[in-house]
Amino acid sequence: MKIKFNWGTGIFIVLTVFILAVVAFFIFITTMDVNLVEDNYYEKELAYQERIDRIKNTATLPGKVIILKSGEHISIQFPEEGTNLPVAGIVHFYRPSDPGKDLNLDLQLNDSLRQVFSLREFDPGKWTVKIDWTMGGKGYYYEEGIFIEH
Repeated sequence: MKIKFNWGTGIFIVLTVFILAVVAFFIFITTMDVNLVEDNYYEKELAYQERIDRIKNTATLPGKVIILKSGEHISIQFPEEGTNLPVAGIVHFYRPSDPGKDLNLDLQLNDSLRQVFSLREFDPGKWTVKIDWTMGGKGYYYEEGIFIEH
């Protein structure tokens, strides 16, 4: 039996391929894992003005927060202005590609206003260091992207 190829057969083949492509695309889209940047982004967005104020406070400091990678460590150096003031806060290591690897660590500065973290706790790749702290009753916020290689 020989099938004659005419315009009707061509339309049938094109429509069949199109329908199969749409079904395949629909299956692909519905099985994709969708990760939001933040789970509770709406609540965080409402409190964003407070973060803007903290960023402005950080900009008024005479010195900068310095994040350095050296050897097997990451060190965070705070400005000398807070030498006599109590400092408390959180360092959030944010992993954009895998939120399950995020780390929240308490800020525990030594006498020279520095904190050191071991690189062994971190997988290689892009990280964002987000520091949220209070010093002398005033709130501050700083973030910086880093790339960790092993």
